[in-house]
Parts: sequence; structure tokens; C-alpha cells
Amino acid sequence: MKIDSPSSITSREASIRLEWISTRILPGVAVLLLSIPLCQWADSILPDDIVPVYVIYMMSVTVLWSMYMAVQYAFVGIAQTRKAKDKVSIDNSNSHEEDGQTPVFLLEAMPIVAESNVNESVCDAEVVEEIAEKTTITDSKVISEEVNPVNEPSTVATAPASSTYQQGIDDFYQSQAESQKRKLDTIHEYLLYIMSPFVYEEDMDEFCTDLLRFAMDHNYRPEVEWKRYKTKLSSFDVRHLVWNIAIRLGLGKGKVYSNDDCACYIERRFASLCVTASGEPLSHSTLRNLTVTSNSDQIHCDIQGADGLLFHIPSQLGVEKNWA
Repeated sequence: MKIDSPSSITSREASIRLEWISTRILPGVAVLLLSIPLCQWADSILPDDIVPVYVIYMMSVTVLWSMYMAVQYAFVGIAQTRKAKDKVSIDNSNSHEEDGQTPVFLLEAMPIVAESNVNESVCDAEVVEEIAEKTTITDSKVISEEVNPVNEPSTVATAPASSTYQQGIDDFYQSQAESQKRKLDTIHEYLLYIMSPFVYEEDMDEFCTDLLRFAMDHNYRPEVEWKRYKTKLSSFDVRHLVWNIAIRLGLGKGKVYSNDDCACYIERRFASLCVTASGEPLSHSTLRNLTVTSNSDQIHCDIQGADGLLFHIPSQLGVEKNWA
């Protein structure tokens, strides 16, 4: 493959390369760098782990690049529209139609002919071909503007498409955040109601906060055991409590939560409740059985309804409970 030497590169090719560097490569690098602090800022204000950092970074890159392209296309469209109108005005005022040349042809051919005079013996054929090509393209632009002057350049039409694309991304993540908040609010309301006989009111916020962290992250493992109870619970009660929450967030094979996740949380958060009659800790395999019942259950398994979320408590489904 023959590599062009610097002296063989025409001014037109050099202009095209410079344009790509200034309008694509340099802005692209700037967008990648600016997205880093923007990603860090967005990650600091969002709840922990609600959106992965790399997703926030990709969103930042997409937003910044879309904004840059939209602004660039807008300015290019305005410049091209103004240039086309000026050419139409010159064409209408020129009286030399008998020469068979339009004003655009003369204006654009003059610098090319002047350049070709420097090296006439080598570039005559290229100059003629380039002049003819530019004349054809310019004539078609002028005719298009005269036939339908209200049409905007095609580059401007991409700006609404870019805006619609970004709007789709924003709406998707907003919907995800609203759905997550609704689930957490529903679970919090259930915990306040169902645990009121067993946890002191002044401790309720702390108790609920830890369970809500588990509701946001199935890998969360508490470091401190909960020991303050108004009325003593059993391992059956806490297994049912955790199951009621996990089943509404996706529990089972191929879903977000597994029985092992729930058992690990119970082992750490309610360790003193998960013991045998002789005081020995219950095995992990025993705690994985979340729905086993006994005659002394105080918190029951609450199977979700058709909505897949609400609990059977007065504030959500009416006064009458419907336990499994």
C-alpha cells in the first residue's frame, strides 16, 4: 500500500483530516474525561448500589456526547442555511446566464484554478474534474433550496432523534428508581405494622433500616445481631419475616434472592433466636427452610397477591388478613 507523503496531500484532504480531529477526536476525549467527575457526582447522590457505577459512566458519556452533537448540528444547519440563501441571492442578481455558468461555479472554481496554475502540467485534469464535481453538487443544492426553501438541512433532523434517544434512557432509569422506591416504601410499611408487638417504638427505625438494606442488596450481611425485643420471637418467626420480604423481590432459582442469602442474613441478624432447645445454633440447611411452620408461630408466611407486592395488612389490603 502506498503511503502519501505530506507533500502529496492536497489542501482539501488536509482540511478534512483537521476537521475530523477538531470535531470528533478531541471532543470525544473531552467527553470521556468530563464523564468521570460527572459519574462520581451522580454515584454520590444516588442510593448505594441502585445503579452500577459503569452504567452511570456510560449514561454520562451518552448525555455529554449527545449534547455536543446536537449543538454542533444546530450550528452547522444554521451556517448551511445562511450560505445557501446567500448563493440563491447571488444567482438571482447575476446577469451572465449566456455563459452557461452559475455564480457558485465561478466563486468556487476561482481558488481551485489559482492553485492549479502553480503546477499546471500535473494537476490540470484533477482541477477540471474537481470543478465539475463541485458545480454539480452546488447546483443541486441551489435547486433544492429554490423548490422547497422551508426544508432544513438533513443534519438538523438528527438532533430530535438524539433527543428522543436520550429521553428514552432518562425515562427508563427514572421508572426503575420509582419502582424500587415503591417496593421499599411498601416493605417499610409492612415492617412497621408487623413488628410493632415485638420491637420498641424508639428502636423501630434502626430495626427497619437494616432489613431495608437487605431488601436493596441480596449480598448484604449485617455485622451486629439484634437483641432488643418487647416479646421474644422464634426462628420460625424471623424466617417467615425474611421470606415475606424476599419473595416480593424475587426469590428462587434464577432470581435475585436465594434461600442461602436469606439464611445467611438470619444467622447474623437473629443469631440468638436460631438455636435448639439445648442452646446449639441451628444449622445453615435448617435455616434455608424459610416456610416451615409450628404451632407457636407469631409471624406467618404472607403470600403476595396478584400484584406481586402488597402485604395482607390493613393499610394495604383491608382490615381482614388472609394468611397462608
